[in-house]
This record gives sequence, structure tokens and C-alpha cells, in this order.
Amino acid sequence: MTHRAPRFDRPIDVEEHIRLLPHGASCKGLFFNDPIARLRRVDPRHPILASNQIAGRRYVPFFDYPYSDFMRLLVATARAVYPSAPLGEGLRRLGGAGYQALLESQVGKVLFGVFGSSFAQVARVGARGWAVSVSFGRVELEDVGERHIRYHFHELPAFLETYQVGAVEGAMSACGVEGEVRVDLRDLGSGSFDVQWSAD
Repeated sequence: MTHRAPRFDRPIDVEEHIRLLPHGASCKGLFFNDPIARLRRVDPRHPILASNQIAGRRYVPFFDYPYSDFMRLLVATARAVYPSAPLGEGLRRLGGAGYQALLESQVGKVLFGVFGSSFAQVARVGARGWAVSVSFGRVELEDVGERHIRYHFHELPAFLETYQVGAVEGAMSACGVEGEVRVDLRDLGSGSFDVQWSAD
């Protein structure tokens, strides 16, 4: 494996990501609320907020909603909230809030809250975070060293290089550690993250 720094300035084929989603791919409602709130603040008349997918819907934190709707919402929000940044950078920044949304949920508190600010422990149960958040794909943990792990992604076309990198960085930030996420991606849904960090 050859891991490299993620690229946030690459073009992103949103529809290709969506095409690769398995039938019925979903995520928990808790992830919708932050991007919707951000988008409403900067562009309350944005067409996606009035679309059949979003308008009038109340997102119950642990009900399942289509992941394709979530991806389109993320893209609309990233472009509106971070208009001067590449789309990938905007998705990365939104991903940083994804961990916080999970942490504040009841299941997130059970999974991660008991570890406080210990990123070493949070990181080692991180694969379970994806398992409870989305209905598709698989994430496996490889424990490499004291402050070094790898996540291996299988069939998870979920903006790996951007939003999901941001989610890991968001967990680091929440735990008050500095670190680096490097990527080795075979395709849009498969590959690995190499994650190293400073002492907790």
C-alpha cells in the first residue's frame, strides 16, 4: 500500500458516486440536520431545501434515510457555505461536523463518549461508528502501532477522500490531538486510510 495526502481539489463526479450506491443505501437522520441548518443560514431559498427529498421532512436521528439524498445535500451545502473553496475541501469541512453529530447522539455517546478525549480508544472503535451510521459497505480496523491505525473500506462510495477524511479529522479535533490521515484508494468506494497522531 502506498498512502498519500488526500487531494481536496480534484473534480468530484457526484452522480458516479450515487450510481455506485447499492440499492437501499441509507444513513441515519442525525447527519442531515447540520448541513440543512448551515444551508438555511446562507441560502434559505436554495432549491434543494424545497425539493421532494428534503422539504418538510423531519429527520429522526436514528431512522434511515436515502444516502443519495444525503450526498446531494452535502454537495449543495458545501458549494453554498464554502463558495471559494474546491468542492472537496467543502465536503471535508462538513465531514468534520459528522463525527460531532454522531458523538452527540445516544448511540454515539455509548460508542465513543465513554472514552472522553482519548483518540487512541475512539479510533479503535471507529469502524463501529460507520457500521451504525450507514447501511452499506464495510470498514475494518488494522491496529498498526501505539498511535497508528488503518481503516480499510469496502464498497463504501461515500466521498471517502473528502467527507470521510474530514470525519476522522473531526474526531481528532474533538479529542484535542494533532494527526494526519493519508489515503490509498483503489476506487470511489474501496481503499484505506492510514491514520497517525500525536500523544493523547
